[in-house]
Amino acid sequence: MNSGSVKVLVTSGRTLSQGRAMEKGKMTSDYEDAVAVCELDATAMEFLGIENGESIVVKTEIGKITVKAKLNKNLHPGIAFIPCGPYFNFLLDSYTQHTGMPGFKSLQASIAAAPGESISSVKEITRILKEDT
Repeated sequence: MNSGSVKVLVTSGRTLSQGRAMEKGKMTSDYEDAVAVCELDATAMEFLGIENGESIVVKTEIGKITVKAKLNKNLHPGIAFIPCGPYFNFLLDSYTQHTGMPGFKSLQASIAAAPGESISSVKEITRILKEDT
């Protein structure tokens, strides 16, 4: 495992597994499993010395969150993907550059391995986000 971090551009969107899990409810473990992930390319995962399902910390100027790493062979190096949702919201600035839409497609971040760090539940994340508003 590498003690360093990788710099990435994080993008976000909806996923099929997220949509299926939303039908069961956003407070379910299926939903958590679908959105508490960060998809990375093989180069980033190799550099960090991590495997699928291992904990990583994603950090921006706004915040940081621990999620599970997930290999996506279709991503280009330097790009990461986190599904829209409460985990991604931890990383977003509320400033919308007068557009009314947050920066879902162009978020600068660093990612590091986080061995042994647990992933907060959706209930915990929601509580913290509500406290901050």
